[in-house]
Amino acid sequence: MTHKRKSASILFTISAITAIGFIVMLVGVATNAHFTQQFDTHWIDMIRVNITASKTDFIAFITNFGGVGAIVMMSITLLLIFILLKRYTIAIWFASVVLFGGALLPWLIKQMIARPRPSDMLVAQGGYSFPSGHATGSTAFYGMIAALLIIVCSKIWQQILVGLVAFLIIVTIMYTRVYLGVHYPSDVTAGFLLGSTVVLSGTALLLMYGHKCHSYLIAHNWKDNYLKK
Repeated sequence: MTHKRKSASILFTISAITAIGFIVMLVGVATNAHFTQQFDTHWIDMIRVNITASKTDFIAFITNFGGVGAIVMMSITLLLIFILLKRYTIAIWFASVVLFGGALLPWLIKQMIARPRPSDMLVAQGGYSFPSGHATGSTAFYGMIAALLIIVCSKIWQQILVGLVAFLIIVTIMYTRVYLGVHYPSDVTAGFLLGSTVVLSGTALLLMYGHKCHSYLIAHNWKDNYLKK
C-alpha cells in the first residue's frame, strides 16, 4: 500500500499542476487576455495551412473518434466488458471519471464561459467553444484506458508506449478541432488540461481507495476481480 500511496501522491501533484494550467487558460479566455490571443493566433497560423477539400474530409472523419457518439459507444462497450469480467470496481471508476470529467464538467464550464465558436468553421458545429468537449472527452476516455493499462503493465517500456499512443491520439483529436475551425487552440489546450486533471486525480483515488470499494463489494457477495490479471 505504501507504493500505491506514493504513486497516488505523485499523481495528485501532477493533477494540481494541470488544474492550475487550466485555471490560467480559463481566466485568460474569460478576460480576453492578450496572452490567449497571441497563443490562439500563433497556433491557428501553424495548423490552418494547406486547407483542401480532401484533407478536410479526412480530418472531419478522424475528429469523430473524439465525438460524443464515439466516446459513448466505446465507453458502453468497455463497461460491458468490465462487467462480464466481473471487474466492478474498475467499471465504477471508469464510468465515474469519464461521465464527470469527459461530459458533465466541460458542459457546465461551457455554459459558464459561453465563448462563441470561431466564425470561419469548415464544418457545422453548434454550442459554445470553451473548453473543447472533444479534447476533454478524448483526454478523459483515452487517458483512462491508458491509466488502466499502465497500472497492469509490469514493464516500463510498455507503460511508456501506452502513454505515448494515448497522447498521440488525444493530440490528433485536438489538431482536428483547430484545423476544422470549430475551436480555438486555447479551447483544446484547456480541454486537455481539464481532462488530464480528472484522469490523474481519478487514478490517484483508485490507487488509494479502490481496494476499499473492492472489499465492500466482496462483503456484499459481489465477486469483484478488481486488478487481477
